[in-house]
Amino acid sequence: MFRRVAGELALDRDTVDDGVTMVSELAANTLHASKRHPHGANPEVWLYLRGTGMRVELVCKVFDTLPSWAHGNVPGRSVRRAPADAMSGRGLEVVHELSGGHWGHHLTRSRLSGSGAPGKAVWFSLPAPLAGGSAGRMRPVTAGDAMTELEHDLSSRGFGGKLVRADDVGADMAVLSIASGLTVWCRSAGAWLRAPGVSQQQWSYSDLVEVGEQAVQAHESIVASADPFLLAGATSTGA
Repeated sequence: MFRRVAGELALDRDTVDDGVTMVSELAANTLHASKRHPHGANPEVWLYLRGTGMRVELVCKVFDTLPSWAHGNVPGRSVRRAPADAMSGRGLEVVHELSGGHWGHHLTRSRLSGSGAPGKAVWFSLPAPLAGGSAGRMRPVTAGDAMTELEHDLSSRGFGGKLVRADDVGADMAVLSIASGLTVWCRSAGAWLRAPGVSQQQWSYSDLVEVGEQAVQAHESIVASADPFLLAGATSTGA
């Protein structure tokens, strides 16, 4: 799947090969760990574009519900030589090297199961500048359309029935409340997130997948704030 998508985005052959290797390493880590810790939801692989113009990048995330990093034993982002029997350690060293340090991990919910199962995602990104003008990256025209897209995304991840929305069509503005203190705003072709401890950042409507990712991460971080071990070493999706 990664090779096909990357090829359609005109990534060069070496970059595609590096991406395939990183996906394989992350998937192998998840499958290896799942044998020791059975879990209720299947692992997932997500691919999406992030950014605009020449700064567009292809983001790959591998999601699972495994608790392996829930109590502080989170791999560091610096390159460390893993022990010979540390399967996941070696895999993350490979990801760190091939991505040039553009990788991380964070709390989130499943996207594909429809249940919104909580878990974690490990991600890496690769530059995809030729995808900046891709005709496939359609963007909503109005704030209402953009918010509807976000609302559908969040509802499929377990937030259905919990979202509160307000629209001002005349001002081309829409607001979605996800939880106390956590809101997403759309207005005049821009979207931004307001959440405790999260610095404000604005995205264009072509980045609504990333906005949704940031919103879910913020929600899961708030939920986990009562247990600081769940937050140990977590990194932003855009780090």
